[in-house]
Amino acid sequence: MLQDLEQLVQLQGLDAEISVLEGAIATIPDQIRMMEQQLIQAKAALDATTAEVDTLQKLRRQKERDLDEAGRELKKRQGRLFEIKTNQEYTATLKEVEGLKQKISMLEEEILVTLDAIDGAVKIRVQEEEKVRVTQAEFLKNKQEREAELHKLQGRLAIVRKTRDSRSGRVEASLLQLYLRLLKSRDGLAVANATGRSCEGCHVTLTPQLYNEVRRNEAIRTCEGCGRILYWKG
Repeated sequence: MLQDLEQLVQLQGLDAEISVLEGAIATIPDQIRMMEQQLIQAKAALDATTAEVDTLQKLRRQKERDLDEAGRELKKRQGRLFEIKTNQEYTATLKEVEGLKQKISMLEEEILVTLDAIDGAVKIRVQEEEKVRVTQAEFLKNKQEREAELHKLQGRLAIVRKTRDSRSGRVEASLLQLYLRLLKSRDGLAVANATGRSCEGCHVTLTPQLYNEVRRNEAIRTCEGCGRILYWKG
């Protein structure tokens, strides 16, 4: 194979690997952010459940205070019944006593309902705490793995770039400029294999004469369809 053509084929291989490595490296921060977002969501769910438990606990304490107050008022009203002199006042006080008894009964029922709600919310909070624990452990593990992979890819990229710089220095200047223009304008594929009598880049069928010339790999030949530099793998 012509030396310049061989250098270009190898250069194309290096640039293709660089493109793959850069693409893989670019995805890793996004992957870490997605995993972190899952952890943030799990923590937010736990915070919401914790807030619900706190709200219910405050409500229970308020109802218990209201119950104590109603109990004290009931005792006072019941004590007054023995001191009242008139039927009218006795009837009014007795009505207050019955009202307080109903209020106490209602508060006791509400406290029981609230306690059931607290139990349910606490169970959910325990589940959310476990989700956070598992999600956080997975996040830390996967983050370490992704960062290790990132370090590995960056190391490989540095090696390939160094090799690529060395290889490009061996290509004649005008030919290198042609290659770089094609690399930019042809989606990263400047050098294409003439496989199956067609250009692997644009799939245009080569003329018999051009195909035979490309198969010899003795000169720089370009595709009549896309302008890519052609070679034959053979």
